[in-house]
Amino acid sequence: MTGPGKAEGMFLAPTTGSAMFQAFCRMFFLCYCPLTVEGRNHLPRSPLIICSNHTSHIDSAVLMTASGLPFSTFALLGARDYFFDSSRVKFVVSRFMNVIPIDRQAQHNSLRQSVAMCDEFLNRTQGNLILYPEGTRSCNGDIQRFKKGAGLFAVELGVPVVPAYIEGARRILAKGRSVPRPGSVTVRFGEPILFPSDPSNLLPGRGLRNAAVELLEQRIRSLSQKGSARDLTGVPGEEQQTTISISAAAQEGPNTRIAGSTERPSW
Repeated sequence: MTGPGKAEGMFLAPTTGSAMFQAFCRMFFLCYCPLTVEGRNHLPRSPLIICSNHTSHIDSAVLMTASGLPFSTFALLGARDYFFDSSRVKFVVSRFMNVIPIDRQAQHNSLRQSVAMCDEFLNRTQGNLILYPEGTRSCNGDIQRFKKGAGLFAVELGVPVVPAYIEGARRILAKGRSVPRPGSVTVRFGEPILFPSDPSNLLPGRGLRNAAVELLEQRIRSLSQKGSARDLTGVPGEEQQTTISISAAAQEGPNTRIAGSTERPSW
């Protein structure tokens, strides 16, 4: 999927910029907006994708801080019209964060281009991606319907996908505001999901992707309703993954708990 020139469409922050932003965020979420992390032990070894709800511009900083991983290992899938079409935003953000463009109303070819850039980033850095399947920030804090294109990344990149839910970020910096307010924020990480490539699967490609999106939405909505076991220290516990039969997920629907095998990861 990768090839020469794929990285030309993304911007990668210098190491010093990422380190400065990381130090600032850790102090910010320690002193100004206390951060609580639940389920950090669910994070597998990199590379991985974190899929989360989206209500605030601080969401990516919250997720990277909550993970305990270096900011330089993360790339954000960011809206092209916001991060790339504005020279001012691009100038500022590119100093501190890695961003891969994605079109909000993505067509097949542009989605494929974004997937190729993500694949190159993961292969080159053994890093991690942050993906917001809603496509844009929620104005009222409610989880919006997930975009079907998110399934393309979950299925084709072949790395564990960690569902996450952020609570409290909208109260700190809601859509339309530019100055953060003090307040607490919580991140809940769910168990990672690996969507295996199965040649015997009878579902067409679009069916596989839709099933993946439905399952991710189900898991993130579940995290919004109840927390997992707390892990405030960040000391990793026993890593687990859930290997999902996507055919079963599509057949049983988004409101049905999917039966999968839980085992130690092999990556």
